[in-house]
Formats: sequence, structure tokens, C-alpha cells
Amino acid sequence: MSTDVSPAPTHRPGSLGELLAVAVPLVISYGSSALMYVVDRIFLSWDSVESLAASLPAGVVHYNLCALAIGTVSYANAFVGQYEGAEQHQRVGPVLWQAIYLALGASALIGLSVLAAPAMFTWFDHGETIRDLELRYYRIMALGTAPWLISTALSCFYSGRGKTTVIMVINLLATALNVTLDYLLIFGKAGFPDLGIEGAALATVISFAASAVMFIVVMAATERHGHYHLWTGRRFDRELIGRLLWFGLPSGLHQFLEIACFTVFIQLVGRLGTAQLSATSLVFNLNSLVFIPMLGLGTAVTVLVGHRVGEGQPQTAIRTTWLAAALASAYVAAFGALYLFAPYAILKPYGLAEQDGVRELVVFLLKLVAVYSFFDALSVVFSSAIRGAGDTLFAMLFSFSMGILVLVIPTFVASRFGEAGFNYAWYAVTAYVFVLGAGFIARFQQGKWMTMRVIEHTLPELEGDDLVSHEPGEATAAPPGPVPAPSPGGN
Repeated sequence: MSTDVSPAPTHRPGSLGELLAVAVPLVISYGSSALMYVVDRIFLSWDSVESLAASLPAGVVHYNLCALAIGTVSYANAFVGQYEGAEQHQRVGPVLWQAIYLALGASALIGLSVLAAPAMFTWFDHGETIRDLELRYYRIMALGTAPWLISTALSCFYSGRGKTTVIMVINLLATALNVTLDYLLIFGKAGFPDLGIEGAALATVISFAASAVMFIVVMAATERHGHYHLWTGRRFDRELIGRLLWFGLPSGLHQFLEIACFTVFIQLVGRLGTAQLSATSLVFNLNSLVFIPMLGLGTAVTVLVGHRVGEGQPQTAIRTTWLAAALASAYVAAFGALYLFAPYAILKPYGLAEQDGVRELVVFLLKLVAVYSFFDALSVVFSSAIRGAGDTLFAMLFSFSMGILVLVIPTFVASRFGEAGFNYAWYAVTAYVFVLGAGFIARFQQGKWMTMRVIEHTLPELEGDDLVSHEPGEATAAPPGPVPAPSPGGN
């Protein structure tokens, strides 16, 4: 990660001002993505409860397939940062093009998954009506993957150089477009066809395409003098793309494995009934508006901890991490109070007045979310801190193993009991979040991360195309490009 993302030196290292200077643009970027998906699901709930129920499993399957590609492609920002820091500006364009080639290849493979989609959604056994809606939504999202991945690759030009304000503005504009198109295409307003759930998928694809176009336009203005070789560096470079795969794949694997656990959870819950799946979809969607912005704070912690560890100042990193934990705790406490004391008020936009069964399930689930949100916040902050120092292998193995043992297996057992197992499936989610929060705090307190480095203690002089070498899977997390779709469980 380029230290260009560090705040201005007027902020004292380890201070609240320093943390906020890095975190605020990232929080806004993540928040705009969360808002996009919340509005999308609100509109679908107005369309039909079946559309709402189908959108989550289909969306999660698509995101799960994309997660590995997103993690790999977005790692180009680390290359951009190092080339920029070494003043090898002419290498920025070539590495961006390699990321674009990876994005195109991955998009083609994900597009081919539509051939297996009928069998896959039949196996999920969510009922014929839900299955049909899932297929319609998934086909559009899968065939329209390329704009999302290309936008992610292009955004690395800015995230790698610390220009996160550009990303924030483009994300906000894309969100506004998505919300507008959602309304027009889902309900057939202003002369547009009434497409329902397919309209929601089309709106998402079009907004990501617009995001890619905006990045290209802004980059074209930046490239007027060919400083970064954004056009002349388009040659396929087997060595460079191989290096991007070598360092980027471990980054994507963590994301893929974690989301896979929640994918299984959602598919198992879907077998318990439409009301149960709709309630789960709505709660995860609503809580994403709370959880996703916290990822911006987590990314800021990753950046600052990595920066301080690189400087040999782990004590300052500790101070920053605990400040972030306090901020995150206060943030989720406010929303937790709303979940507990005003659940019906926050559910009004979803139009559940005539769906008492779903509404009461959601109110119950919001109480569980309010209970586990504190540990959710701690999990984000402390996992981000240890990853910033390079402790990514533990983060990946711990999250995945607990996902299997505490989330997936208990939910599978609960699903054998039909509707009666629904509460127990959600108790498993709550236990999983508790375990993650406690485990990452314990790992942080162990202090092993303080002796880790993602770069050499002394950076060598770069020559030619050489790049500072890291071990695979030991890279600090990247700032967001176009912010990814929210993790279904907020983890």
C-alpha cells in the first residue's frame, strides 16, 4: 500500500485527527455502496416479497464467484503505489492493463456460469417461483460482470496513489444513477418497461458501466502528457500479469472463503421457507447500511497500522487501533439502540404492513443483530489491524475455520428441523460473530503482528521493472475501488 494515503503531517501520529483524515473518504465510499444495495432491496420489497427473497441468494452466489477476481484485480493498487513511490510512473499504465486483462478473463468465466445456473438454483430448493426469479436476476448479473471488474481495475490508478476522493465522487455519482434506474426499471416509470427483479439487476450493471466510463474520462484528462503510459502500456505482459496473480490471489482467497460460508448459510435458510428467507435478506440488507461503512474505518486502520509498523512504531499503531475500536463501538451502539427500541420505524420504507409474518421475524432478528453488532465492530477493527501488519494467513484461516465450525455446520443441523430450526440458525450467526470478535482481539493482544512486515526492513533500490518483493498473501488491504457488494452477513 502506498503511503500516499497517509494524512497530512499536521495530524499527530496516532491521533483521532489522523484516523479521521484517512477514514472519512473511505467511509463515504463504502457507505454509498451500502445505500445503493439498501435502496435496491427496498424497491424490490415494494415489487413483491418473492423478488426480495430471490435477490439475496442470487446476488450472493454472483458475488461469491466474483470475490476471488475482485481481490486479485484490486491488488494492482499495491503495484501502482510502489511504482509511484519509486517514480517509475511509466510502469503504472502497464500494470493497470494487466489488471484489466484479468478482469476480462474472469468476467468471461463468470459469464459461462449461467450454463450451470438452472441446476444450481434447482439444488437450492427455494421453490419454483423463487427459483425463476433467482435465475432471471443471476443471468443479468453474471453476464454483466465485466463493468464491475473493469471499474475495480481502473480505480487502482487512484487508490494506489492515495487519490481516494476521486473514487468517492465516482461512487456517489454511480449510486445516484443506480437508485434512479432502479425506480425506473423495477416499476416501469417514465416510459421504461416494468422489469421487476430484472430491472434491479440491469440498474446495477449499468451503474458499474457508468462508473468505468467516468474513470476512463478522468484518467484521459490526467494522461494528456502520457506521464503514466495509460495508453501506450496496453501490451500484454506475461511476467507482470504473473506477478499480479502471484500476489493478488491470496488477497482474493480470504474474501472468497468468508463469503462462501455465508452463501451456504443463506441457501440453507432459504430451505426453511419464503418468509424466513425474506426476513434474512431484509435484515442483512438493512444492516449493511450500518456495517459496510465500518469497512471504510477498517481499511483506514489497515493503512495506518501498516504505515506505523513500517516505521517501527507499533505502539502508535496500538493507539490508533483502540481509537478506531472506540469509534466503531459508539457507532454500532447508536444503531443497536434503534434496532431494539424502534424496529418498526426503520422497517416502514420496506412496506411490510401487510406481511406481518415477515415483519415479526425481522423484528426478532434485529434484536440478535443489536446484540452481536458490538463484536462485529471489534472483528472489523482488530482483523484490519493485524492484516495491516501482515498477519493475513491467520485472518484467513481463523475466519474460514470458524465459519465452518460455528456457522455452517450448526445451520445445516438446524435446517433439518424445518421452520423450527430458523431461530437456531440465527443463533449460529450470532455465535460466529462473537467468536470472530473475541478471536481477533486475542490475536491483536498477543502482539505477534508487531514483529511482522509486508516489506523489507530496508527497501532496496528499484531497478528497471523490479518491484519490492513480498510473500504471497502478506499484503495490506487495499482501499476500495468501486466498493464491492456488501458481504451478506456483514462479515
